[in-house]
Amino acid sequence: MAARKAKIAATLVVSGQTVPAAGPLARIFGVRHLSPMGAWHVERYLDEVDPTAVLVEGPSDATDEITHLLDKRTKPPVALLAFTQRRPVRSVLFPLAAYSPEWVALRWALRKNRVARFIDLPASVFLARGEHEHEHEHAEGDDAEASETKESDTQRYLGDPYEAIAALSGDPDHDTWWERHFEHSMTADSYRLSIFELGRELRALDYESPRRRQETLLREAFMRRRIRDTIAEGHDPARIVVVCGAYHAPVLVAEEPTMTDEEIQKLPTVPVTRTLMPYSFFRLSSQSGYGAGNKAPGYFQALYEEAEGGSTARLGTRFLAEIAGRLRKAGMVRSSAEVIEAVRLAEGMASMRDAHAPTLRDLEDAAATCLGQGEPSSVARFIHDVAVGDALGKVPPGVLRTSIQDDFYRWVKDLRLEEYLKDKEQLIKGATSKDWLDLRQDRFAKSEDAAFRDRNRSIFLHRLTVLGIGFAANKTSAEDRAQSTYKEVWAARWTPDCEIQLVENALRGDTIEIAAARAIDEALEAAENVHAAANLARRSVECDLSDATTAALARVSSLAVDDGDFVAVAGAALELSHLVAYKDVRRIDTAPLEPLVAQLFLRGALLAPEAARCNEEASRNVGQALGHLHRVGLMFPDKLDVDRFASVLDAVADDDLTSSHVAGVASAILLERGLLGDDVLDRRISRRICPGASPSEGAGFFEGLATRNRYALLSRRSLWAAMSAFVEAMDHDDFRRAVVALRRAFGSFETSEARKIAALLAELWGGSEKELLRAIETKVDDAELASLQDDLGDLDLDL
Repeated sequence: MAARKAKIAATLVVSGQTVPAAGPLARIFGVRHLSPMGAWHVERYLDEVDPTAVLVEGPSDATDEITHLLDKRTKPPVALLAFTQRRPVRSVLFPLAAYSPEWVALRWALRKNRVARFIDLPASVFLARGEHEHEHEHAEGDDAEASETKESDTQRYLGDPYEAIAALSGDPDHDTWWERHFEHSMTADSYRLSIFELGRELRALDYESPRRRQETLLREAFMRRRIRDTIAEGHDPARIVVVCGAYHAPVLVAEEPTMTDEEIQKLPTVPVTRTLMPYSFFRLSSQSGYGAGNKAPGYFQALYEEAEGGSTARLGTRFLAEIAGRLRKAGMVRSSAEVIEAVRLAEGMASMRDAHAPTLRDLEDAAATCLGQGEPSSVARFIHDVAVGDALGKVPPGVLRTSIQDDFYRWVKDLRLEEYLKDKEQLIKGATSKDWLDLRQDRFAKSEDAAFRDRNRSIFLHRLTVLGIGFAANKTSAEDRAQSTYKEVWAARWTPDCEIQLVENALRGDTIEIAAARAIDEALEAAENVHAAANLARRSVECDLSDATTAALARVSSLAVDDGDFVAVAGAALELSHLVAYKDVRRIDTAPLEPLVAQLFLRGALLAPEAARCNEEASRNVGQALGHLHRVGLMFPDKLDVDRFASVLDAVADDDLTSSHVAGVASAILLERGLLGDDVLDRRISRRICPGASPSEGAGFFEGLATRNRYALLSRRSLWAAMSAFVEAMDHDDFRRAVVALRRAFGSFETSEARKIAALLAELWGGSEKELLRAIETKVDDAELASLQDDLGDLDLDL
């Protein structure tokens, strides 16, 4: 101990500057991350102290990225991102908004040409520690400790307290308590002194888990070392300002131990890449799952802007007026008088608590009461949108640190998709200015790039989908896919998650194309059945990856020989059939595909009889697979053995061991093909749907029969007579077993078809057709559905 004290004493005087012997090592300003009033007070404190060095809690190995914050092209919110250079990719984020105290402090230092740096544990150390802790927890199998790993790395890095405080003070949540006590006071030093005391009292609670506590102490020892290093460079401690979380502020003092060179060298590290990335208000909001965010970044941005203007008195009016404005745009007119009443109500609620100003919670309640006109749900979305905001940050070109990110933005620019880099969903307009992409050549375009722009957009978006980058989602309907191969509907939404997903794919390749090809190769290696491989072949074509397509087709051919899964084989046949349909637009060579389709079709026909003898749970998948083979047969009637398939369907429908649902599907396909005589169908109906039949099997057969060509069933009086007798013969328990399948089957009929059924039943029953129609067309309300649910037990009627 004496030796350690001597070592500390020897470091008290360094380069002509004296390290304080006791008390704070520098001027400490504790804050809450993303605190607008904290940012406002920090800037004024910096003007007063005029420090030569500004030190900020943040990953110290990201200090080089600070210079980008002063670039005029940098627009908050942004985030410092660090990620590992090996799989699995793990990352940590340090987000900054215009109202972040850290953002304000760093920008102040850069503008004044003062030293600006981060002083917390390097991201490389933090990610390495997180990796080792995860392995340790996994080895121990400690459920209590393992539960901590459910937090993201960023949550564990910037975790935010503490709902218990709000409960003790009578506030509904911690954010409301915090805002009421800290975010509306502009009195000099009020924020800094109050939050310092809060941090001191929180430390006395000792609420952290042992592992979290150990990490906190490690971080604080490292920060104290970085402060001492700054003093060693010749900075006067009285002119060093440290901006850190309030919890750490009380212990950045000379009395606490600092980290030694040996201890720093022993810290675990992993290779990481660091970058500055665009961020969004939605991502900052607590709804997005980010633990150190706040639920209303749009509102707090407005609070900061009002404080910068000299007073926060107009904040409530501004917030409520914006909600009213959005309501007006949506066609729900709200008067100025209603806004004034809402402001007065919010101020009245604040005064009841002796508060300086209304909080967000007060304003939300006032908006729901006065602007909602008795229906809060009608304005909830508008309140949320104004509170969260839709701001999206920007970073200067060249700041991104991976080639794949640069490649992504090059493609976005070349394909003119920049307008879709917004954190809201938008349909991508094609060359025709319609809400879909036309993959055909635009013969009126002035350049080749313009002529094929929509097709190239499609290729790019499909590649992103393969990589799991959620920039755009394919919204093309099944009907559009069936009718054309040139029309695709895409909805785009850029979020910070997309940037992280790009980073996670950096290890696959330097470009989107290379990474997508690698992703498909990896998926092919893991493909367990022929359908999975065929699906990857189709996706390879959509991504315009010829080598990947060749590899995928080879994998399909290999798996097709031994795969005995009827559902997988039928699905693969349909996938490859779709590929053949691409020949006019995608210009792929279909010659190798046709023999594969024929092979899969024949194998599917051979596997069908055995697969049809399945249980009820598997019956719908098998029935759907029969439909797949049917569609393939219609696409290539001259190249496939469709007669053999028809014989298989007949055998399946007549087999007593066949699932009733599958038998119904087989009969429906034969009926659609014109290969099922009336006498044969009547015989099957009378055998499967009759008073003596099992309720679930009879309902299953009817459901299968109704899956296709329902209009052809409407004129079959024998079917409806059999159904009537079948249902009438059921007791309560029988009906419970049949009702779900019957509800699914009848739910597929259109209203016009239901009217025809009503006419047939009225004729059979001798009742009034009008009364029956009225009963059919009357929607079952929630109360009636609840009553039925009570009577039928745990059956799922919400289909």
